[in-house]
Amino acid sequence: MPHSSGGGSHSGGSHSSGGSHHSSSRRSGGSSSGGGLPSNRRTSSQPFKGSRRYLYYRDNKPYFIYSNYDIRKRDPMPLISGLIIFFLFFLPILIGSVIAMCFSFQPPKRLTYYHKCPELVVEDNIGVIKDEDRLKESMESFFDTTGIVPAVVTISNETWQENYTNLEAYAYDLYVNRFRDEYHWLIVYSEAEKDNGFNDWYWEGMQGNNTDPILTEDIADRFTESLHTRLLQRDKYDVDTAIAVTFDEYNPQMMKVRMNKVMFFSGLFVFVLFALITWYSFAVAYKPEKVPEEYKNAKLCELTAVYQEPCNFCGGIYIIGMHTTCPHCGGALPAHHYIKDAQGNVVELLS
Repeated sequence: MPHSSGGGSHSGGSHSSGGSHHSSSRRSGGSSSGGGLPSNRRTSSQPFKGSRRYLYYRDNKPYFIYSNYDIRKRDPMPLISGLIIFFLFFLPILIGSVIAMCFSFQPPKRLTYYHKCPELVVEDNIGVIKDEDRLKESMESFFDTTGIVPAVVTISNETWQENYTNLEAYAYDLYVNRFRDEYHWLIVYSEAEKDNGFNDWYWEGMQGNNTDPILTEDIADRFTESLHTRLLQRDKYDVDTAIAVTFDEYNPQMMKVRMNKVMFFSGLFVFVLFALITWYSFAVAYKPEKVPEEYKNAKLCELTAVYQEPCNFCGGIYIIGMHTTCPHCGGALPAHHYIKDAQGNVVELLS
């Protein structure tokens, strides 16, 4: 259905189209996971099924920890999971939002009217149009550029004031009764000169829905301001001249590349939102947990019985049979004699 493109009056100023256009930590005794994500990696101070024992040192003392993974290496699964989710879910959305922003900048497509040479209506019922040929020339040029069919009708105030509360309602009825399509842009002008010489004039634009992609709310509002300003300058413009000059002014602008604000800012919002989600995911959620410093030099210790003694140089405690030099100061360790079982475990330390 048609809707107002804006209008105004001599005493009340202009009004816009009114928005009627239609133009998204590590834990001991429990599980350990990188980046806080669930994992089957587990460490404990007690042995459990599938675990192996590791020896590490802290504060010059030996400690044992049981784990079902190599505690000296970071868990790559959080990063791998994050990359899979990124490429399958986040990346297509980010690319789609960029494409939407790019496509928001496009020139409008000229309308294809079902009549190649439509009749351009200029109906002057009150004798205010001085140069109809000049007005029709501007209207025809506007149609050739846009495919929108302009129509201009002038009436007296009494014609609509008897049965309508405003000119917009009259212009609507005139459009739907006069035109059987949504390709027209009707401009209705009315006036009635009072005794004191004050010309009480009104005007209203009524556009079909099919004109919305070209005659956008922004352009319609600017057209309204320009035409209304010229209608106020009666010493410079007649009614027909004001309309013709305004058509000529906006004709070159109608098919220029313009930004679809809804599409652009929707795409921008989605892009920023998922860019932040991606950053957070890889900075926090999918960030592999760092290997504690004391774990980096840990040794796999399969011994079932362990013996320890202090280093002769630094006093730090070490496990006999696991080192050839002190794990604390690097000093040479004395030779030890011990008995091993069939599995290679130290079962008795000899003096």
